[in-house]
Amino acid sequence: MAERSGGATLRFVVVHQLIPCVVLMLCLGLGACSPWRDSYFDDGVGMLTQADVKGKLGRPHMVKDPLLSDETTWTYRYAMSESELDPSGVKTFGKQAGDLMGGAKGGPREKVYCYMYVLTFDKEGVLRRWEREICPIPKPPDPFTQGLSG
Repeated sequence: MAERSGGATLRFVVVHQLIPCVVLMLCLGLGACSPWRDSYFDDGVGMLTQADVKGKLGRPHMVKDPLLSDETTWTYRYAMSESELDPSGVKTFGKQAGDLMGGAKGGPREKVYCYMYVLTFDKEGVLRRWEREICPIPKPPDPFTQGLSG
């Protein structure tokens, strides 16, 4: 009977204390995996003003201020590397481990992605919503639809 109660106590500790701690650490870790701008905007919805954002990020790359709307849209464009998109290093861990173990020097470069942050402000200039989008990539002209030169 003594072994069972000891086993039951260990199971109780694992189920009621260890598992919730692991889940909490995973949740906190995933929250820290976003670029700093995402956290800045998430925390600033309803509080940040256009002056605050301009002071932190500079002038926006594009501004839409329609005459018939109470909303203004600012767009910022940023090139972000894989390491900036994955601050925890989960995706690049294998690459780093290979370098430490004598992998090839001067391997492939880190990929860079273009993202747009689209911020919407109300008529008082307060941030109401935001989203991060991948920059549109213009399609090259189709040589078969253009006239033949020659």
